[in-house]
Amino acid sequence: MARFDRRAHLGLHLTLALAVGVAAIWALSALLDAVLDNATLVRLDVLVDARIHALETPAGLTFFAWISLVGSPTSMAVLGAIGAVVLAIRRESRMCVTWIAAFIGSGVLERTLKFLVHRSRPAYAGAQLARQSFSFPSGHAMGSFIGFGMVVYVVAAHWRAPRRVRVPVTVAAVIVVLLVGVSRVYLGAHYPSDVLGGYAAAAAWMAVCVGGLAVALHRRDAASSV
Repeated sequence: MARFDRRAHLGLHLTLALAVGVAAIWALSALLDAVLDNATLVRLDVLVDARIHALETPAGLTFFAWISLVGSPTSMAVLGAIGAVVLAIRRESRMCVTWIAAFIGSGVLERTLKFLVHRSRPAYAGAQLARQSFSFPSGHAMGSFIGFGMVVYVVAAHWRAPRRVRVPVTVAAVIVVLLVGVSRVYLGAHYPSDVLGGYAAAAAWMAVCVGGLAVALHRRDAASSV
């Protein structure tokens, strides 16, 4: 089918975006139901959180504190600004708008979900952190997924960099995003399901952004060919 033809930019990107978006929304909905139900998943979260807290070491706390900084809102804001400047200099206006929308929209979506779910932080989060915001979803997990996910998308799919560049960038991004998620649980800031929820929400929003870009690029190409 032409819709799955790899030579068709619009068909490929919309198909992938739709598939990822549907899967991510389904996963997010399932997690939301489980968290709001306050039953099996919540009890598992508490057990895992307690177990990890019992295994904490000073070296582990130091390591994951640094890892957590990589996925912090400040780090993602810097990454977002640098990426926007690079794309603007290259005069890739549509990609630049998509990039900015991905970062800003992720923050808005995170705060909206936190407000709607109203989940309290884990017992080990500390009073100061508990007063700052709610627990579901993890903002660090969500922000790092969007930030490094967009880097991979721009390098691998948009710029179509050679394989020797795509593979290391993708592997590094996956490792960092996973470590950021683990760090939030290890530091007691989030439950495991908060991290999974952050990943699911980020994947859904990124799918929307990539799908929108595919439509915009198709319209540009169609207009230029007339």
